[in-house]
Amino acid sequence: MHDAQQTSNPIRLLDLGWKIKDALDEALKLEPDNTEVRLDLVRYYVMTPAVFGGGLDHAREEAAEIARRDAALGHFANGYIAYRDKALGLARNEFRDAIRLAQTPATKTLALRWMGWLSQESQQYATAFETFEQLRANDASANYEIGRTAVFCTCELERGETALKSYIAAKRTAEMPSLADARYMLGLLYEKKGDRAAARREVEIAYRLDRTIAGVKEARERLGTPARPAR
Repeated sequence: MHDAQQTSNPIRLLDLGWKIKDALDEALKLEPDNTEVRLDLVRYYVMTPAVFGGGLDHAREEAAEIARRDAALGHFANGYIAYRDKALGLARNEFRDAIRLAQTPATKTLALRWMGWLSQESQQYATAFETFEQLRANDASANYEIGRTAVFCTCELERGETALKSYIAAKRTAEMPSLADARYMLGLLYEKKGDRAAARREVEIAYRLDRTIAGVKEARERLGTPARPAR
């Protein structure tokens, strides 16, 4: 799926799309009960245009197969489909069931993470904070999300600042939000607090690390670049 996200060439996308589908189908032939492969198929069907073999009906069929093998992961799959289809109420109920029924830490972490993102998007910030707090023990990126939630709601700003500083100081994997993302978010948080000097500093660090972050150039212009120290 990574290669498909890196190209806009329609012919290349079509070729990659069918190759991804073929690889997932082949993996499923070898391991029909592999719920992780089936979950990848759900993601493929949801995110891929029909011309590449995608579609929500296919995704729901695969989610039903997952539910036969793992009830909690089946609820998560249905919640994921509903979330992508903008049926946020249904998604919330499915994620709740997935969290309640989860038999493994991995499934519970997955469902909690998406519940947190859904709560951010639907502006149910108290639930978002509560959900990401539950994740902190098993998911280091939870601190980033706590900080991001504070920025979104302009609330719990001290809590968000502490969480983002903890995230910046911690080790991160390639799949987690980058240091540049975290510095940018901390800059936005300082802006919310009215500390423009600290906001300028953090946004400038983020800009130097990664100029492609959405909004970082605008934030830099809005705040002004930090003054150079006198020599």
